Amino acid sequence: MKETGVQQQTPLQQFFTTHKEIKVSEFAKMIGIDATLLRNYINGFKKPSKEREQMILDGIHALANQYATAVF
Repeated sequence: MKETGVQQQTPLQQFFTTHKEIKVSEFAKMIGIDATLLRNYINGFKKPSKEREQMILDGIHALANQYATAVF
């Protein structure tokens, strides 16, 4: 089988490329990490530790809860 050179996206990369409505710089500020570092994770230039991945996932869940509890 011939290799295509296309790299599979991580779940983190896939989430942020699918959800462009999330402003990376504001999300990074919300969870307390540098926006450039988060962009590096999203673009695959750096790999987050398991602890950092969990921190990002917890932030995503917190954001989802804010959306879910919105009342107008």
